[in-house]
Amino acid sequence: MNRSQVLFLLFFFLHFSHSFSQKVPSVEFTGRPYFLVEDGKLADMERVDAQMDYKVKALGYGGTDIYFTVFSPSSPITFEIGTLPKIIIRVEENVDPSEIVTLSKAVLKKDRRRFLQGSMAFGGKARDVSDSFVQIEFEMIDKGLYQIVLPGELEPGEYGFVPIVNNANPLTGMKTTVKVSCFSIQ
Repeated sequence: MNRSQVLFLLFFFLHFSHSFSQKVPSVEFTGRPYFLVEDGKLADMERVDAQMDYKVKALGYGGTDIYFTVFSPSSPITFEIGTLPKIIIRVEENVDPSEIVTLSKAVLKKDRRRFLQGSMAFGGKARDVSDSFVQIEFEMIDKGLYQIVLPGELEPGEYGFVPIVNNANPLTGMKTTVKVSCFSIQ
C-alpha cells in the first residue's frame, strides 16, 4: 500500500468510528440526568432545590424520617405510562454511576414533594426505606456515559433522581440542600 491509501483508510476509519460514537449528543454536565427527545437531542429534567427535612413522630418516640423536600406539588416534565424516553447520565471516568444518583418516588403533600432518604427508630436504629427507591441499572454507552435502565413500567406518580450525598450526617445536616432532577408519570 502506498502512503495515500494508508492515509485514506486512516481518515475513513476515524470518520466512521467518530460517527458511531456520536449516537447520543454531548452531555453538558456530569452527574445530571437528561432525557432523549424525538429529534435526537437531550433535554433537561426539572432541576429543583430540595431541602433536607425531618419528620419527628410522636415527640421522637416513633422515630424520625429524613426527607429531601421540594416545595412545589408536581413536576412540569411529564411522561405517559409506557412512553418514558431514554435517560442518559455522564459521570467521571472510573466512577460507578450507582454511587452518584438514585431514583426515588415522592411522597406527595399539598404543596410539596418529599423524597424519603432514611428513617430511624427511637434510639437511632436504622429502618429499611428501600420501598421508596426504584431499583435502576446503568448500561454503558461510552466511557463515562450511561443509559439509566428502569425496571419495567413505573407506576403513576412523581419521581426524582436524588444525588447520593457523601459525608453528610442526617442528624447534623451538613448538606442541607441538593439539586434533584424530577419528572412525573401520568
